Amino acid sequence: MEMGGSRSCPFHRCFENWINQQEKDLNELNQVAKEDRRNDEKLQTIAEKNIKQFQEYHERRILLVKEDPASSFSPTWTTPFENSFLWIAGCRPTLAIQLVYTLCGTELEAHLEEFLQGIRRGNLGELSSIQLGLVNELHCKTVKEEEMISNRLEVLQEDIGEQQLASLINTSHDCETNVQVMNKAVDDHAAELARIWEETDRLRLKTVKELIHILTPLQAVDFLVAAKKLYLSMHEWGQTRRDSNPQHFVSNPHES
Repeated sequence: MEMGGSRSCPFHRCFENWINQQEKDLNELNQVAKEDRRNDEKLQTIAEKNIKQFQEYHERRILLVKEDPASSFSPTWTTPFENSFLWIAGCRPTLAIQLVYTLCGTELEAHLEEFLQGIRRGNLGELSSIQLGLVNELHCKTVKEEEMISNRLEVLQEDIGEQQLASLINTSHDCETNVQVMNKAVDDHAAELARIWEETDRLRLKTVKELIHILTPLQAVDFLVAAKKLYLSMHEWGQTRRDSNPQHFVSNPHES
């Protein structure tokens, strides 16, 4: 088995295509942010283009997850470093909101003197009180939705454990019947996993869409640039750590 998961895996191919797309999008976003910072129409167009691509990626992932839900929760196509940041096969939706807060603070600090002089750049350091209020509302709402999904996953994990235990200690059924019961329980578990995963990915997409709607076109592009840099940097760091410590990432010798 290839280190980090076989490239023939549909999930792996989908992920690699997405990484390549992120790199292309980042270059395009940087160019527009540099050359057309005052052109709201161009800025909005490229922001909407990126959201559309995110939605298309989300739709492709859903199709794959429905075929093999369990694999999506333990991805081999990403590095252990990347996996340590995952929540239900992706970043927490609130991470996007926290990134906005961080960018707001760092941008304001970096240009504080200009800001006090009345010079405005239109970046994320200049979020209005109305925008900050909307971002805060979105944050609170998203945290609640994350908690609801986490609770559903916890209940599902408890249910499958109880069903397995009941099947093992149930002496009133023969072995074949117990196997049938367990097979049905596993199938039901996989179907619910897929539903939870789909709901989680929809929340990720919805959160980013709402953020883009709150921000100005220039702020939206700056946010997308920072988000893609963070995403690609985590991927690169993970690859570097794996390459520099290969003994920590050796595949199971019994795996094919």
